[in-house]
Amino acid sequence: MRDDTMGELVALRERSAELHNDLEAIDRILCAMGFEGELEGRQIRQSRLVIFHRNELRQFLLRELRKGEPLSSRDLAERICGEEGKDIRDVRMVLDVTRRVSKAMRLLLDQKAVRGEKDRMRRYVWRLAG
Repeated sequence: MRDDTMGELVALRERSAELHNDLEAIDRILCAMGFEGELEGRQIRQSRLVIFHRNELRQFLLRELRKGEPLSSRDLAERICGEEGKDIRDVRMVLDVTRRVSKAMRLLLDQKAVRGEKDRMRRYVWRLAG
């Protein structure tokens, strides 16, 4: 039951992200064609630059994993974006941060600080080693 609900939640999140991207594309086309009216619900694009100082990302990831629950790279990326005050519905930004998180987690895996295993949905979930 729980796994089915979690799978449905992930599918809905992905569908929501697709629709959000479609709306952004429509808004860009309207603006390019000279539309000057108010677009209800339009969000201003956020800056995508999320800079981490030396070891800051890895320290954040380890701190989140110390809380006890196993987390996927995307879950960790969404927590980072939330802490930075970014909108987690911004798909490209979340993907960018997820890539950075995945790379950092691979480095931590090489250092044997974390271990990763695939869940039912074939995503890596990370937990502290030891």
